Amino acid sequence: MSYTGKAAIVTGAASGIGRGIAEHLLAEGAKVVVADLNAVAGVEVVQKLKDKYGADKVEFCAVNVTDWASVCSLFALASKTFSRIDFVFGNAGIAQMREMRSSDPTHFATTQHDSLEDLAERPPSLAVIRVNLDGVLYTLHAALAYFRAQDKDENGWRGKFVATGSNASFYPFPNDALYAAAKQGVLGLCRAVGPKVLAEGITVNCFGPSVVATGLAPPDFIAMLEREHRLTPMKTVTDAVDVFLAPQSRVTGQIIENCGLKNVFRAVPQYLDASARANMNEFHPADEIDEALSVEGAGLEVVA
Repeated sequence: MSYTGKAAIVTGAASGIGRGIAEHLLAEGAKVVVADLNAVAGVEVVQKLKDKYGADKVEFCAVNVTDWASVCSLFALASKTFSRIDFVFGNAGIAQMREMRSSDPTHFATTQHDSLEDLAERPPSLAVIRVNLDGVLYTLHAALAYFRAQDKDENGWRGKFVATGSNASFYPFPNDALYAAAKQGVLGLCRAVGPKVLAEGITVNCFGPSVVATGLAPPDFIAMLEREHRLTPMKTVTDAVDVFLAPQSRVTGQIIENCGLKNVFRAVPQYLDASARANMNEFHPADEIDEALSVEGAGLEVVA
């Protein structure tokens, strides 16, 4: 895979999965804007990447993905720096989890209030939704605007968007209800927008990793998974990224589950019956959706 001549934005790229994606793209010849809320870590990471890949290949931009003006500034910088934006990764994310194997009493679904008298003064924190879902919505909205403002490349693409979902996008995840809600929202977003924009030369997808070694998970938990050979390496994630970004790939509206060394497409649910299909057809042509969501020839197993 070569991304020479391509330019990308990766949010949440000062660490974890975002940094791994940024490094993968740079290694394959792309130019990258590393975007992150943590300016100190971001500047440090970008300097290391410049030393390794070239000062003209990577730039840093401090961004708060929950702030629309901040997101717009990010895209303006990327466009000015590299003239074109080919790939956008909505990766920035946080979690409410403090422990991976038990429910924290302050979590959204398990919190208890000693008194109901002042409940109205103690709203739940929805920061996980703001970052993990609203942030992806803002990033995608800006990406579509910039993609539509530029010509198609030599392979017929205006741009490709990839969001970071999770295995919580499709599995029950009682440990963090807000994280699950956000990540299922990311999947719903990709399945809705992906088929809609394909004809414009744009794709929208996400990947759903199991546990990758990032700052969202406690070090002891990561170490235990590594000992038991249940940790998902970064290469599994970047292999999925390549499926989405390959010049010949028309995959859109999909999620690839990443677990261990394996990548699979998670199947789009089938219609209950002819009536269900007819009802959905009232909103958007079902045949058009089916054609857009086809993954024939993409090279991965489809798992229901």
